Amino acid sequence: MPRPEGLAMLRSELRLTTRLFVTQAAVTNHTGLIARAALAMPAAPFGTAAWQLPALVSYLHRLHQDQEDPSPALWRAHTERPTGPVPRPHIRYHGDGLHDPHTVCVLDIQLGPRDEETGWPAADLAVIEQEEGTCPFGRVTRRHGAEAIAAYTAQELTAEHTALMDRARRHQDAAFVRLAELAQRAADWADKVRAAAHTDAVHVQADKARARITR
Repeated sequence: MPRPEGLAMLRSELRLTTRLFVTQAAVTNHTGLIARAALAMPAAPFGTAAWQLPALVSYLHRLHQDQEDPSPALWRAHTERPTGPVPRPHIRYHGDGLHDPHTVCVLDIQLGPRDEETGWPAADLAVIEQEEGTCPFGRVTRRHGAEAIAAYTAQELTAEHTALMDRARRHQDAAFVRLAELAQRAADWADKVRAAAHTDAVHVQADKARARITR
């Protein structure tokens, strides 16, 4: 359990008063050994599932391309590396996002070795959205496998695009249009990753079917 002063220092470093976004990743290797890594950032303006899920999808895609198994070191290096206009979590987090009242969104990620047939790493995702106050709420969304995670990412980004375009129309602000275009490009890319994972799964099933027929 983290010391209260440790969390206070974290929020001081992030210059926050309340809201945190956290990614918690647990990585299991071939021996079953589990290692954990957690990173945090301000929840506003990009600490949401829509803007942060692409980092996970690109990590899974990179592991598939490079034929590597996940590791905490690779995950931290991937997440902490600044790429593009959207910041990623970069502050080491030693708390428990599920029980931290200042955390409003948590990506809880379980990663395992690559599947020998499809080449995609094992991946489970839980998105926990929670907020206290006069109207407290909590919502958990779960997805299993790279294909489902990429599909959910595309869905969230498409919804973000729609919301931003609505704000652009109401406020007549080109900045919202640019963000909406960024969200749509990311959604299109995530859908391509989904399609690639789906194709690999279909090929594996087809190979298994052929093997059963030729026995």
